[in-house]
Amino acid sequence: MKSNILLAPPLVEPVSLAEIKAHARIESSSDDALLESLLTAARQWCEAYLRRALISQTWCLYLTGVPRGKRIVLPRGPLLAVTKIEFFDDEDVASLWEAAHYYVNVASAQGEVVLRTGASWPSPTRCTNGIVITYVAGYGEAASDVPEVIRLAIKQLALHWYEHRGEALSSSGYAKAPLTIEALLQPYRFLKMGGSCA
Repeated sequence: MKSNILLAPPLVEPVSLAEIKAHARIESSSDDALLESLLTAARQWCEAYLRRALISQTWCLYLTGVPRGKRIVLPRGPLLAVTKIEFFDDEDVASLWEAAHYYVNVASAQGEVVLRTGASWPSPTRCTNGIVITYVAGYGEAASDVPEVIRLAIKQLALHWYEHRGEALSSSGYAKAPLTIEALLQPYRFLKMGGSCA
């Protein structure tokens, strides 16, 4: 069992208020707050759809039990760094697992932690969330680090919601997105959720 929790959100958005207003030729400032919230929501929607982080952000992956296999695929990519790996005893005391035991593979699509030769995973004694991996994912710290096609999809989605206020939710409560936006994002989408061991 595992859970992946956002620890530190991105410090900037991939698309600025000025960029979306220029894109949509909006001159008034009366809807600035709404546009900013739609940009954040559109970025979050795209991240969930892609299963990627866009701007650098810190996540914690919580694992229960000893991982199977030699690698742990992290749920959010692209991976920039693994900050630390901790394991916990039954008194909730954390021990840092030395980086010499594992290799951080940032070159794979999502990023993964791989055991070094002769190493084995730590054995936590806490019955749940015994191993915690803190990692940083995203394309970088600047909006310009995000691929332009993803930034375009965010603009289009935010504007779609802006122009169709009150009509953007499906019967399940999830925000709809036009198929053209999904088509823009499809080449960047991870089709399998990470966080599993293989």
